[in-house]
Amino acid sequence: MIVVLAIAAAVAASAPPGFNDFVGSCWAADFTKTMTDRHCFERILDGTHIRDAHEVKEKGKVVYAGETIYSLDGGKVVFTYFNSLGGVGNGTVSQARGSMRFTGTMRASPDAKIQPIDSEWRSIDDDHYEVRSLVPSASTGGGQVLRFTRER
Repeated sequence: MIVVLAIAAAVAASAPPGFNDFVGSCWAADFTKTMTDRHCFERILDGTHIRDAHEVKEKGKVVYAGETIYSLDGGKVVFTYFNSLGGVGNGTVSQARGSMRFTGTMRASPDAKIQPIDSEWRSIDDDHYEVRSLVPSASTGGGQVLRFTRER
């Protein structure tokens, strides 16, 4: 029993910090009355990484999807993002009291220009967090705040 607890503690210590409140749940926010963004978080590879799988649905039909893998690299939390358009992004996550900031770059598709990633997640309570893009994009226009709610 002690060995199992020691292994569990070692795995938890090697997983990216800051995501424990998200893991094991799905969260959804409305872009518009008919478009929803849904993220589901889980530990992968014996808990050493965290996967955030998301889908954007328009009137119930998936129109865009992506996955982000969060990992520890030295003392930093890093991420790699892949989307259904063939796009790839990567960057780092910095943490401050009650919020996480995501910075990096990505291509929305293989032939697209590189664009910056700069967004902030802010915890509201156990069942809500807000995401604010700090750079304009086709989907957010910049500055839009999305409020995600834990699905039960």
